[in-house]
Amino acid sequence: MQPLIINQIDFSPFKIPFLSPLTVAGITTRERSGFYLTLKTPDGLSAQGEIAPLEGLSQETIRRVKHDLKEVPSYLKEFKIPLQKDELLEVLRHEPNILNACASVRFAVESAILLLASKAANQSLVEFLGGNLKDVQTAVLLQGNYQEVMADFKRFAQEGVKVFKLKVGDRNIALDVKKINDIRVFLEEESYLRLDGNRKWTFKEACIFAQLAGNQKIDFIEEPIDDLSQLDAFYQQTRMRVALDETLKVVRSGIRAPGRCSSPLADHEGVIAYVLKPMILGLIPSLDWIEEAKQLRRKAVISSAYESPVGFKVLANLACLSGHIAGLGTERWFKNAKPIVGENGIIKKESLV
Repeated sequence: MQPLIINQIDFSPFKIPFLSPLTVAGITTRERSGFYLTLKTPDGLSAQGEIAPLEGLSQETIRRVKHDLKEVPSYLKEFKIPLQKDELLEVLRHEPNILNACASVRFAVESAILLLASKAANQSLVEFLGGNLKDVQTAVLLQGNYQEVMADFKRFAQEGVKVFKLKVGDRNIALDVKKINDIRVFLEEESYLRLDGNRKWTFKEACIFAQLAGNQKIDFIEEPIDDLSQLDAFYQQTRMRVALDETLKVVRSGIRAPGRCSSPLADHEGVIAYVLKPMILGLIPSLDWIEEAKQLRRKAVISSAYESPVGFKVLANLACLSGHIAGLGTERWFKNAKPIVGENGIIKKESLV
């Protein structure tokens, strides 16, 4: 099969307002902004990738993003895209210019290239990557004050949502525990909570929280403390299972390391899931974490960093590939959104194509 050749590269800025100001990692913003990368081939195929670093979560500055964007045409013009999946993934894993780009630019470049190849194969992205096209279940995000959290929980539970992600890490630990206990009262048999601590607690505070909250109906807690070396002690003391998110920005998956090096995270007994934000990690590194999770029998949870519909659809395909309930409950925070996530927390497979 002849490779595709990129002959046109365009960028365009975008801004999408939030329904109300959103605070992420202590930084408040009124809109989501970034750039779309559009790649075209001589035979009329085109695909877009989204570049949208999120201040407070992304490691790169907007200045770094603009610098890396300027470099893209120099290595993507006349770039040859193999149409065989494994060959293409190897190319993307070893192309130095892509490897050296910051994560959000890398996500856009990898997304657009893989989408071009999947379109040439007349497949969805998940099918091109070797998965089966099926509906995707996602957790609904609960955050805000007590009244907001309870109102959202009751509304979505009535619609049939089964899994809820609750932000915790409040200085008022008792308030977080109250939210959990009051939600538990209404959770159906097959429903449960995922918690996200965002590294806000000390080891002592996290242990107090876990002992007060208990483990009933809790799948895991993301990053309860900011010291990876204390995770095992936290699990031993509380038996509350842990998911890693921020840690994955600074620890590389061991799956591709020379000499089949084992993962630096393999020995953490209490870690049962990796929460993957491809906009923060890059798309190919996210695929590596999905593969590592499978080998270690952990969950790979694809999570949104408030992407626009262009990036969000890519994430939905990756969630379909991972096979685990996703963390894609962010669409409803945007003004004039046309969500692909249903009120029941299900993304229909037709929306992935």
